[in-house]
Amino acid sequence: MRLRHLLLIAAVLFCPAISHAVTCSVSNVQPINLGSVNPLSATGATSSMTFNYTCTKELGDTLAGINLCFNIGASAVSGQVTPRNMSLSGTPARTLTYQLYQDAGHTKVWGSQYQSGTTFPMVQLNLLNLTPVTGSLTVSAQIVTPQTSAVPGSYQDNYTAATALVTLNPGLLFPPTTCGDTVAARLPFTVSATVSKQCNITSATDISFAPTIATARNLTASSTVGVACSNNTPYTIGLQPSNGNTAGSGVMAGTGSNTDKVPYQLSSTPGPSGTVWGNSSLNTVAGNGTGTTATYPVYATVPSANYTPDNYADTVTLAVTY
Repeated sequence: MRLRHLLLIAAVLFCPAISHAVTCSVSNVQPINLGSVNPLSATGATSSMTFNYTCTKELGDTLAGINLCFNIGASAVSGQVTPRNMSLSGTPARTLTYQLYQDAGHTKVWGSQYQSGTTFPMVQLNLLNLTPVTGSLTVSAQIVTPQTSAVPGSYQDNYTAATALVTLNPGLLFPPTTCGDTVAARLPFTVSATVSKQCNITSATDISFAPTIATARNLTASSTVGVACSNNTPYTIGLQPSNGNTAGSGVMAGTGSNTDKVPYQLSSTPGPSGTVWGNSSLNTVAGNGTGTTATYPVYATVPSANYTPDNYADTVTLAVTY
């Protein structure tokens, strides 16, 4: 019995355990700022952040390599990896969707070993001597489009030391290919963006009067203009003929040597007594953005057609103020 006991002790003494005397750190972890975001754009704003990592084993360590897993977990706002959201600072409560990627092409979502169904960068390091092994990784970010419901304001999401971390798995002969549970370093950071007020003129069609006789009176014609503005953004639409009249009263010019000028009036409602549509604070058309296109009818009235037979035209400037 004593002999067996001594042999067992000897066997234990001559089987060295894997050492964990490896120190890893990360540096240059910066906030990711996606800058000013146009919520009406079909192309999402992008940004990136590159951080560095360093690993060193201590004197006498028997390790030959380690596997590092770089984890970025769920958004603090959405509670998920897909989608990730930023929240608006203030009221009303709104979110802005974005995503973090492992590649500059924005095809591989950056996840975590603790989030099922996600992938993340793994780096295998050979630690054959005491020389520090260094490297860097880049986190790419992009706003997801479209996001027409986003209101102007500042948005932010946070990754804490509990959701953004590096784990280490040691190997005696070769670096492992799986993640460990030992936390080697932590890399908390924030993601932010500012949604800007934005308006786009999405459509504007010509007003065309049908051919008419010289005795005709109060000729009417109409067209439409389309305007899209960021959600909850007040705006006004002004119309100004080429003569600079701010009350929407213009004249159409003929062709060649014809010097006749045909007066017309722009309005937001039909008919000779329609509501004047001009370009002053008293006669513009107002709206409030929803992130999608709103269409407005534009009417024009010619009081009299008693002018030299010809083709007449004028140019009206459409101005959106927000």
